[in-house]
Amino acid sequence: MHTGPATDSGGADQPVTGARAALMVLLAINLFNYIDRQVLSAVLAQLELDGTIIHPEDPAGKFKLGLLTSAFMVTYMLFSPVFGWLDGRGARRWVILGVGVTVWSLASGASGLATGYWVLFATRCLVGIGEAAYAPVASAMLSDAYPARQRGPVLAAFNLAIPVGSALGFGIGGLISMLTNDWRPAFWFTFSGLILGALCFTRKELPRPTGMTGEAHPSYGAVLKALARNRSFALCCAGMTAITFVLGGVAAWVPAYFFQREARFEVTPAALTKLEEKLPADAVSKLRPLADGTERTYPEMKQAVTNALGASAEHYSDKVFVASTTAASPSSGGLSIIFGGILVIGGIAATVTGAWLGEWLRKRKVRGAYFWVSAGGAAFAIPCFLGILYTPLPFSWVFAFLAIFGLFLYTGPGNTILANVVKSDIRGTAFAINVFIIHALGDVISPPLIGAVAGRTSLQFAFTLTTTMIAAGAVLWFLGAKHLEKDTAIAEAPATPSAPATE
Repeated sequence: MHTGPATDSGGADQPVTGARAALMVLLAINLFNYIDRQVLSAVLAQLELDGTIIHPEDPAGKFKLGLLTSAFMVTYMLFSPVFGWLDGRGARRWVILGVGVTVWSLASGASGLATGYWVLFATRCLVGIGEAAYAPVASAMLSDAYPARQRGPVLAAFNLAIPVGSALGFGIGGLISMLTNDWRPAFWFTFSGLILGALCFTRKELPRPTGMTGEAHPSYGAVLKALARNRSFALCCAGMTAITFVLGGVAAWVPAYFFQREARFEVTPAALTKLEEKLPADAVSKLRPLADGTERTYPEMKQAVTNALGASAEHYSDKVFVASTTAASPSSGGLSIIFGGILVIGGIAATVTGAWLGEWLRKRKVRGAYFWVSAGGAAFAIPCFLGILYTPLPFSWVFAFLAIFGLFLYTGPGNTILANVVKSDIRGTAFAINVFIIHALGDVISPPLIGAVAGRTSLQFAFTLTTTMIAAGAVLWFLGAKHLEKDTAIAEAPATPSAPATE
């Protein structure tokens, strides 16, 4: 592995040459990364109404919709260690990133061309492979480029893309689907990520830390043993897993939850006139008995349309829902836009506040400051999350903002813990292992689990159960506080010569 000269590396207290420009590019890519992830969530309610993707009478419909999110996450977590391994072997980081961005942009755009459920499932898997090349390498690159005293603010700035990108994903996906009355065009927007992929191939490599000679590469087994003994890393990773379970599951389902809770439908003569232009005459005839002046909730309307159309509901139910939505009813796209706006404001406020508060407490010699901030945010989020579920709009939006603020407060401090408690030569691998764990036990399983529980009960009940995971995250982070100072000192100590580990 090659390292730059002393003048390039910036010294122990200065960022390397080109670090700030790299931060800007990586921030832009990370922003697009989260836009792509949440486009699916923004159109999930419309996907459920598309009979070519989910059959109206499929009892596992919600589970399969949740599985679309998991498809991305499974390949994302499986391939992240592969790219972390390449990073630890000195592979060109910008090339890895360029390949990853290009693959996920092509795959995400192709999601809008899917002709059936399993084609859509396959494109989401490919998105995960592309994004796996990005997260561990980018985080390790920034951690290596900046000294320990600057990593907190830098990683917080980098991770501002999580709430901002997620919000833009909800907003862009919701707006495009609302304007076109179709979920497919929302995915086509993500083809524009190819521009960022091309930009990566033009970037100059940043110098690696001078302590990384490239002569000895710890094996994955050795790294795993070291991280398992590192209590700060283990407890931080476990807490992040619990919160990732909540954030991934809620992000996938919350637009659909509000739509199915708040939307109202009525089959009127005007709606039937619109449907005459889109449906066969016999299908419209079957719907006429529903024009009885009854305003229906989402579950009532779905059942009524399925009973009226029978097998043809597979092809026409989405058009019936669009035509019969009442004027006062919120649309799926509109709800996604509102939630996206709340997410971006709450997420930015939390990320900035968490980074500032962590540094403020650290400078005042509070032991385990980063852990205290993360745990306090999770504890604060518990009653706020329940408030979303058991209060009517618009009060639910207020609680949504407060819950998002609490859940995102860990973003800067949590990632700083991971960077500071491991040595530079295994940092890329450590970030990749963290990615694998938090997704394997977090948002890979939460969307289909929430969908499965909701299919038997309700989304409200399924969300209520996830509150226990927020509490678990808070407890794990509280436990980590007493170990942080010791583990950080060990990571910053000069390396002692040892025989290289073999693969």
